Amino acid sequence: MHVALHAVLSLLLATAAPAAADQFGYGDTAVILDPINQNTPLLFSQKDLRPPPPRIPPVFDIFLGVSAYRDGVRCGFTLFTAFSRASHPDRLHVGVVDQVLPDDSTCLDEYCNLATAHWGDCRYKSQIQIDTHDALTSTGPTVARHFQQQMIRDEEFCMELDAHSQVLPQWDTILVQEWARTNNEMAVLSTYPVGFDMISPNLTYPHQSSSHLCDHNKRGQMLEIPICTGIINIYYSNMPQLSAYFGGGLSFSKCHAEKRAPIDKHLKWVFWGEEALRSYVLWSHGYDFYSPSSHGTVVFHNWTTDPNRTHFQNDTPQDVLARKAKEEEMSYNRIRTVLKLPFEGPVETMEIPTYYNGSVRTIEEFMEFYGYSNTDVKLDADRCHQLHWVPFARPEIVEELLPGWYMHPQQPQKQDDHLSQDLMAKMEDAKNALASLDAKWEHRNNDASDAIGPALQKLQDEVKLLETARRSADDEAAQANRVKEANQMETILERMEAKDQLLLSMEAQLKQLNERTMLASAYEFLPALVVVAGLGMVAYCVRGRSGPKYEPVISV
Repeated sequence: MHVALHAVLSLLLATAAPAAADQFGYGDTAVILDPINQNTPLLFSQKDLRPPPPRIPPVFDIFLGVSAYRDGVRCGFTLFTAFSRASHPDRLHVGVVDQVLPDDSTCLDEYCNLATAHWGDCRYKSQIQIDTHDALTSTGPTVARHFQQQMIRDEEFCMELDAHSQVLPQWDTILVQEWARTNNEMAVLSTYPVGFDMISPNLTYPHQSSSHLCDHNKRGQMLEIPICTGIINIYYSNMPQLSAYFGGGLSFSKCHAEKRAPIDKHLKWVFWGEEALRSYVLWSHGYDFYSPSSHGTVVFHNWTTDPNRTHFQNDTPQDVLARKAKEEEMSYNRIRTVLKLPFEGPVETMEIPTYYNGSVRTIEEFMEFYGYSNTDVKLDADRCHQLHWVPFARPEIVEELLPGWYMHPQQPQKQDDHLSQDLMAKMEDAKNALASLDAKWEHRNNDASDAIGPALQKLQDEVKLLETARRSADDEAAQANRVKEANQMETILERMEAKDQLLLSMEAQLKQLNERTMLASAYEFLPALVVVAGLGMVAYCVRGRSGPKYEPVISV
């Protein structure tokens, strides 16, 4: 199904694709890639979202980590090419986990032999850290790489290589430029490097193809862990190509990737399957994998077979073999647990939250992006088409790592908000300046006190006396004021009492006046009443003599 889809896609785009388009052969098909738009999400609703842009300081150091197992000669050559072909070897710091037996040549000794032959001394030796381990106690490359991570300090970029690699001239400058071309601060350049035979005699890479990882071996049952099939070449490779796969032969990223996504020290005896797990750990922390383009192909791997080379499992002592099988089973079941695959038997669960706490993206999103199923192996699929950046489920975690970057566009602040912030900032500056002046003044006063000594103490005593006298005078004045106020209050009360007496007198006089007025009124009307009454009697008498006889009518 997927092969047919690729073929149709290739047929539809072949006429429109320029001759220099990124493409690769996969099976019997040619897959056309479009890396220019790979950082644009597929969903239309997320079309404006992008990964955080790269941040490169003007000056930076690079950490190179190498884990070697009884491979001193080739490891020494790897280090020698790294220093001798770097643009800035003084900024390169190397950490080597060297697993050797007493009679083995060490990585550092072999490097110094080459360096002395080239420069006359073991130049840059002080920039190399060696963590030596007894090869008989080795439990595999994953545990070794855990120890390798512990040697990272404050370098800006971190690189991981196999112990049998070499690099081209100016590799450090070219890799940083290639990393920047991903336009992604969370980018991890990773793949299986091509062989030494691809290097030209003048130490260049003359080819237009590059190594890419995009598929895993077909799984026969759900218990199987996805294992990468190997190199697939991208032809006319002009840009770093987004990938779902981490490759153990090359890793180049910001060092915050190594620090935020530590390698699990409990994965004993793991050789196959670690890369799928490493892919998930980095991806769940927000990192994305890109295969270097032909322009960034500067790292190469020695794929030849060395008949004298030994493998860590071949040197395992007999007394260790008794527990090896159980520890190995528990380690692989640990991987299955993290990748949400079914498993049988015991599992090592120690410190799982320590090593598998990424939540920027989910395990379900990873299974879809990587192309494996935890329910049916028939649903597995390659990821050899053009992939697109997957936005973060929890962008705030990456936003905290990278202050000033936000995955979702931020609303512009109102002008009033800016003015308020400016005012608050100025107030804070003024407050800090005042505090500084107070501190300086206090310090100055302390210095002056130490200088004048007793004289200042005497002056201070006099000031205290004056203060006491002033307070006494103030107390006396206050007492006088209180006495004066009391006298004034007494006078006021006396005046009020006199007014009360006057008011009572006036009320009595008014009462007498009212009484006299009423009597006077009665005396004035009495004579008139007598006269009226007399006239009434006379009229009655007159009417009684001359008027007709009738009965009076009384109206009720």
